[in-house]
Amino acid sequence: MHAVPGRLFKASLVEAQKKARQVQAKDKRVAIKVRELTRVELLGELIFGKADAVVKKTVNFNELPPFQKELAASMVSLDELKRALHSIGWAGKKVLDLSKEYRRKMRGKGDLGEITRLRKQFEKRAESIVDGVGKDIRIVNRAEKVLRKMPSLRRMKTVLIAGYPNVGKSSLLNRLSDSKVDVQPYPFTTKQLLVGYMREGYRRYQLVDTPGILDREARNPIEKQAATALKHLSKKVLFVVDPSESCGYSIKQQEGLLEKVKGEMGSDVLVVYSKADLKPHAGLSVSAADDASVSRLKSAIISWFEDNT
Repeated sequence: MHAVPGRLFKASLVEAQKKARQVQAKDKRVAIKVRELTRVELLGELIFGKADAVVKKTVNFNELPPFQKELAASMVSLDELKRALHSIGWAGKKVLDLSKEYRRKMRGKGDLGEITRLRKQFEKRAESIVDGVGKDIRIVNRAEKVLRKMPSLRRMKTVLIAGYPNVGKSSLLNRLSDSKVDVQPYPFTTKQLLVGYMREGYRRYQLVDTPGILDREARNPIEKQAATALKHLSKKVLFVVDPSESCGYSIKQQEGLLEKVKGEMGSDVLVVYSKADLKPHAGLSVSAADDASVSRLKSAIISWFEDNT
């Protein structure tokens, strides 16, 4: 539920007024008193219900898979979110209790002017309480916005694809995948994850290209956090090197990034030399245009997992 402090109160107030006007009684004085009591009762219940919905509908970030939790933590303080949800829940309960207190006061009054004064006083206090948790509501809204942008990845055998831009990662991903590559957003950048699935008999593997994260040596703090999050997703990295250097990066630069990735992600790295049609290499050499070399790469990935199980 996307809540805005001012709107939450005003919407509840309008709804309470509308429903209270429907109250009918033969005696005009009785009707006015019952309507005022109804307004107080409904406003308390509506604000409590909406505050409770905000708390209950907000995903518990602590229950997210480690990869998503780590990404979320790079954008949202989980401790701050917990405090915000507690404050919103408290505010809803406080308004509900206040509603009961004011109804007790109003029932004992015979003067309609005094009853109306108490109703207005309650509404002002309720509005003040809701305004008081405005910052907390904004924190929750921001957290929900982050969650909506979180990549949705499966829990299965996963390979991260790394290497400098234009080395042939996307081409290999498309050739290895048995269906159209899925595009998943990062919550903090215009960059996107490219996700494919490789099938070999009953075996299935998730292949994740991570543009903007593992393709350069210098990263900002949030990108460093994302690199840390990726370790929760998989320890296996398929590092693509372009030996032809047509990508715009020298072999020395590519080897430097390879060492950095090994240091960050662990030593379980499979190095693949792309664009074999331009410049074959003695190592695991692949051309996206060559079916036989793509099949060899698939076999190497399958063996890679079997050798580590």
